[in-house]
Amino acid sequence: MSGWTYRAPAGRALSGLVGAAALAAGVAVGGRRSRVLWTTAVLPDVALLYGIAGAPTFETLPVYAVRPYNVLHSPAVPAALLTLAGATGSRRVTVAGLGWLAHIAVDRAFGYGPRNADGTRR
Repeated sequence: MSGWTYRAPAGRALSGLVGAAALAAGVAVGGRRSRVLWTTAVLPDVALLYGIAGAPTFETLPVYAVRPYNVLHSPAVPAALLTLAGATGSRRVTVAGLGWLAHIAVDRAFGYGPRNADGTRR
């Protein structure tokens, strides 16, 4: 799919499918009551909590929270976790990578991507 983006309907649908598949795989590997799965499925939003007190609106993050938000919502994080899991054979790290990937993909499915330097949504 050339030019895939979470802003286009097809890209958002693909993101939703990736998120659902990652979550289903995380449940299959770690179990539906896995603390690792559910913790990593919400962990990227720690950056929102970090910036919420100084946020002028829900749509804009304070500048100091943009970098943590963008780093925690980067697909590189679950990719690194899944690579580490493959190298070590760790089920827990696999589940962590899948939970993190599910969070990011579901965010993209709902149109939430990286933030601009000024804290606004792209």
